[in-house]
Amino acid sequence: MASPAESWSWNTGRTEEQALFWTCVVLNCSFLVALVVLLSGVEAPYGRYNQGGGAEQSGVLKAVTQFNMDAKLAWILQECPTLVAAAICWFLGDEVCTSSLGNRLLFFCFVAHYVNRTIIYPLRMKGSKPTPLPIMLMALAFCAVNGYVQCRSLTKFLVIPLNSWTFLGLGIWALGLYINHDADRILRNLRKPGETGYKIPHGGMFEYVSGANFFGEIVEWTGFAIAMGGALPGATFALCTACNIGPRALAHHNWYLQQFSDEYPQDRYALIPFVC
Repeated sequence: MASPAESWSWNTGRTEEQALFWTCVVLNCSFLVALVVLLSGVEAPYGRYNQGGGAEQSGVLKAVTQFNMDAKLAWILQECPTLVAAAICWFLGDEVCTSSLGNRLLFFCFVAHYVNRTIIYPLRMKGSKPTPLPIMLMALAFCAVNGYVQCRSLTKFLVIPLNSWTFLGLGIWALGLYINHDADRILRNLRKPGETGYKIPHGGMFEYVSGANFFGEIVEWTGFAIAMGGALPGATFALCTACNIGPRALAHHNWYLQQFSDEYPQDRYALIPFVC
C-alpha cells in the first residue's frame, strides 16, 4: 500500500485562484485553533446548554445567548452555504478534477452529508431549544469557508485516484455516516408526542458512548480525510470536527451523569468506546 501522501496530486494547471484558496485553508486552521481555545472547559451555549442569558450565566456567554432564533431555521441557514459552495465549485470546476472518479465519489459523499444536515435533519428536529444568533453566525462562517475549501479541493486543486487509501477512507466514512444517522434516529425517537425533557438514549453506539452521534461524525470525516490521502483540506476538517463536537460529547456525558446519577449506565464512555 502506497503512503497516503502518494495517493493524491495537485492540479496546478491554473493558479490565479490559489491565493484565495490557501487563505481559506489558513482560515480553516484558524477555526481549529479558536475552537481549542474558546471551548476549553466551556460548553457552547446552544441546545441543552442555552440558558437564554439567565442570571446564572455571566460575561460573554450571557451576551451570546441574549438573541435567539428558531433551531430549525438556524440549522438550515448555517449549513446552506456549504451546498451553495458545492454548486458553484462544481459549475466552475476543472475537468481534470471533475472527471476523476475519486474526486466525484468524495464530492458526492461531502454533498450527501450536507443535504441531510441542511434539509432533512432540521426538518426532523423535535422540540429543540432556540439557537443563539451569534452561534448560528459562527457556524455559518465556518460552513462557508470549509465548504469552499473542501469543494474547491475536489473540483480544481486535488486529483484523487482510486486506490487502497481511497477505498479504506470511503469505508470508514460510510461506517461513520451510519453510526451518525442511527444515533440521530434514536435521539429523535426518545420522546413521544407531547413529552418534554431529556431521557437516557439506548441502542446502537449509545450502548458504548454518550456521544454516539458525535462519535459517528468524527469517524465520518476521519474517513473522508483518509480517502483524500491525508491532504491538508480534509485533515483540517476532520480535526475541526473533533475539536468542535468532541468536547460537547464530554459535556453531554457529564450532564447525563449529573442528571440521572445511578440510573445512567456507569460502564458507558463519553466519546470513544473503551477509551474515554
